[in-house]
Amino acid sequence: MVLEHEIPKGSKLHFGLSARLKRKVENLSAELFYQHGFEEIASPIFVYQEHQKSFLNRDVIHLSSEQNHQIAMRNDSTIDVIRIITKRLGRTTNQKKWFYIQPVFSYPTTEHNQIGAECLDENQIQDMLNLGIAIFKALEIAPLLQITNIKIAKLCAEEMQLDSQYFDKLHIEKLQSISFLKKLLQVNTPSDLESLISSMPQFLQAELQYLLHLCSCDYPHLLCSPLLPAPVDYYDDFFFRMFLNNATFLAGGRYCVDKIGSCGFGIYTDNIIYRLLKDKG
Repeated sequence: MVLEHEIPKGSKLHFGLSARLKRKVENLSAELFYQHGFEEIASPIFVYQEHQKSFLNRDVIHLSSEQNHQIAMRNDSTIDVIRIITKRLGRTTNQKKWFYIQPVFSYPTTEHNQIGAECLDENQIQDMLNLGIAIFKALEIAPLLQITNIKIAKLCAEEMQLDSQYFDKLHIEKLQSISFLKKLLQVNTPSDLESLISSMPQFLQAELQYLLHLCSCDYPHLLCSPLLPAPVDYYDDFFFRMFLNNATFLAGGRYCVDKIGSCGFGIYTDNIIYRLLKDKG
């Protein structure tokens, strides 16, 4: 029996102070996006399943249309936004920087409120990272910033003929059995990385130097993690996330969707609200 006050597990309810904080986070982020030349887009909740092709292995909520087409509830905004801008709006706008404030959904009833920013110019990745940092500075939250280069793990898997799952799932026991991978797992700071690059296999040195360059941003709470796995497979280069106490606040990087090199990030609004509520006691 379902009681009248119950809501499905995984769905989100914000009211009073939490709703006010949600609006504050969204308005503050939107204002910063506008200041940096972004425009807003709101993509449909329902999408054709084939347009979410990168997520067939994820908990997508499936439906059928009246023509029996496979429909999904939006599981990832990045793919939809890039597809709509390039395939539907491409001839009507030259705008390359877009933001959105909308939830994503996963099976059976999980809802995540997100704020996202996408730029159809992958070379602006450093500016996107700085914008993410600026948002948290304005919110007076100082999360840890963790940075990686996805190509490092891919090269290790290819050159050492290892199952990519060892890196995707960060199988510590297996990876530690290889001496140079054990050293990479112990890296925490840019200085840690710099001190061991010369001792790394030749096939890795260029990408490790690139990671060291990526870690040159001016942020005091920085973690350098050469083998950090990305949460989705379209990140293929620079990936970063901001978190505190195992709660992810932001994740982003450089990626390729439908052969379009882009960059961006998503903010996990609900986790930020819970943090702000905790800070207020």
